[in-house]
Formats: sequence, C-alpha cells, structure tokens
Amino acid sequence: MSSEKDDMASADVADHQKERLETHAGLVYPHGDAVPEGATVIEVAKGVLWARIPLPWSLDHINVYLFDEGDHWALVDTGSNGKRGIAAWEALEAEVLGDKPLKRIIATHMHPDHLGLAGWLVERHGASFEMTMSEYLMASTLWLGGYEPISDWDVEYLFRAGVSRQFEPMIRAAGNDNFKKGVAPLPKAYKRLQDGMLITLGGRRWQVVIGRGHSPEHACLYCLDEPLFISGDQVLANITSNVSVYPREPEGNPLALWLTSLDRMKGLPGNPLVLPSHGRVFYGLTARLGELIDSHMGKLERLMAGIEGSVKAVETLPLLFRRQLTGVDFFMALGEAVAHLNLMVEAGFIKRSFDGRHNRYEVLKSFDPEALNAWMVAEPGVSLPPLLVETGA
Repeated sequence: MSSEKDDMASADVADHQKERLETHAGLVYPHGDAVPEGATVIEVAKGVLWARIPLPWSLDHINVYLFDEGDHWALVDTGSNGKRGIAAWEALEAEVLGDKPLKRIIATHMHPDHLGLAGWLVERHGASFEMTMSEYLMASTLWLGGYEPISDWDVEYLFRAGVSRQFEPMIRAAGNDNFKKGVAPLPKAYKRLQDGMLITLGGRRWQVVIGRGHSPEHACLYCLDEPLFISGDQVLANITSNVSVYPREPEGNPLALWLTSLDRMKGLPGNPLVLPSHGRVFYGLTARLGELIDSHMGKLERLMAGIEGSVKAVETLPLLFRRQLTGVDFFMALGEAVAHLNLMVEAGFIKRSFDGRHNRYEVLKSFDPEALNAWMVAEPGVSLPPLLVETGA
C-alpha cells in the first residue's frame, strides 16, 4: 500500500487534458447529473453497476463497472494504487459485493487509474485477469523500470522539443517512478484480449473493439445482446484523452492511430449507452466520435496556419492550447504537440529537421483535410480494416 505522499506524487500520471469540448447536441445523459458517490452505485443495465473510485489528481475519479455473475462479480477497470483507492474498494466490498467474491478483472488499458489496483484485487479475491498483450507488456516494462533514474535519452528528448535546459534539475528531480507509485505489483498472469474476440460478461455477449493512440492496444467492449458500449478512455463525453509522443518512440504517430480508430468505431451499429471511464454515461456515440475527430482536425488546421518559418515543438503550444500550461500539464501538452507535428510530417505536410540542438518544423504545403484522410486510409500500419460486428445469436 502506498502512502498518501506517494498517492499525491503520482498525480502526474493522470492521462487527460483538462481542456473541455462543447458537447454535441445529440448527447443524452439518461441519469441526468446523478453519479455514484462513495460506496453507492448506479445500475445502468440489469446486473451492471456503475461505481466510482477516487483519484488523487485533477481528474479526480474513474468509473468502474461491476457485473453480477450470479455467484460472483466481474469488474472492468480498478482505480489507481493508493490509500484512497483501497479505502474505496473496502467500502464497495462491504456495501455492494457482500458475500460474493470478485472473480474476474478486465483492464481496458495500462494507465494507472485503470490498472493500478488490478494486482491487489487479484491477490485479495483470487481473481483472474484479462488485458490486451501490448498493454500488459508495456505496463510490465514501465513497472519494472520504475525506480531507475530518468535516462539521459528522456531528458534529451525534451531538450530537442525546445524545453529550456535550465529545467534539467527539476526534470531529473521528478524522477522516473510515478507509474510504479500508481500501480500495485501487476498480476503474474493474464488472459489475452484481442480485437474481434467474443467474451461473455454479466450474462451478455461482448465483442472486443481495439482502439489505438491514447495507449497501444486499448480494449473497448461492445455488447451484442443489449445496446451497451464500454468505451474506456477511447470515447469520453466532456474531455478528450491525451494522445502523446514519448521518448521511447520519438517519431511515433499516435494521432493517426487515434483518428483512424475513432473513425472505425463509427461502424458500431445502433445507439448504445456509452459507459466511459470518466464523466457520465451517455447516448450519442456517433456524434461524439465525430466531435472528437473534428477537434483534432481543427487543431491541425490551426497548427498549419500558425507556423511561420522554422519552429520548435514548444513554440507550437499556443497554436494548439488556449489555456495557460504549467507543471505536468505543460509536459503532457508538449507530447500532444509533437503528436500533431509527427502526423503532419509523416503525411508530407511538414518537414522536420535537426539543427544540432532542436528538432525544427517547417510547413511544406497548405493543410488539406481530404488529402490527410486519404493518406491515413492508404498508409500501412495506420489504416484499419472495416469493423465487423458479430450479430448472430
């Protein structure tokens, strides 16, 4: 169990920007402003309970979903490791789980608020654990390297993006252990989830739908027997998940993966009740998918229109973010800025060069959203096959 100090120190593993988008007129919140608090839950479908676990960050909660399996419970996502999360689970055990154990845990992806208490709950209840392979392996890598000093490579990545070298002592003092502080020792074994796989959960059939960009292989779950969609962080009603480039893959293109994943999810049939990881449950999946895509396309347009001459990544932040950026928010926003720049580089709209100290970016041609979409549809590794949803009984 981590200390309260550790709990607060892990605040910079929070994975979302605070920037809010105007919600589409088509979004409907069936429970109004009601949200679960403390050990109370809201039943969103028969035997499907919506609970909340507090987080010690500016994004102060995660939604988790409990499924009544008759003689036991199943769970999607867990909350982060720390005193608050453990206290919340102890209360849920007493007030909601009762004498039925938690025997199955699914994590949508590797971020601490989703995975952090998985190992603790697995050991406590003797539960099985399920996750996609990329997420499990990435979490394992980050956890095992958690107490090593931050590497020179990581620091140099920030300098190349334009961060002043005067901040090097602060960066090194922040360390490399925040992921580990937010995540209990991982389950020793897992069952692999894969795109298109059919699973049974709460007496219903669900199809695994993979999203990319926010994390490597994020598992969403689409219900085939009832209009329900567990969206994790891939689709949120009021905020957009962070899509960043990190030092381990400095030329990565997560924004292209994010946009094509969202576009593919437009193929999900019907109008399911969306069960997100943050905020309220809602109807209006297709509208929200379009809004999230349009938001990033708007940022790309502002980016391209605002670049004059040769610029560093840090100099593009005012073009993408209209709020003041400080502390952790600054570094998260920088990762997003590089993601937008890398997409434009890969698609041939921007040239990237290295002047010996910094990566620099120069516009080659005007922004053309139709040409960008055509490139993403055709580019190997970015494009996705159509979403095939199993509809048979």
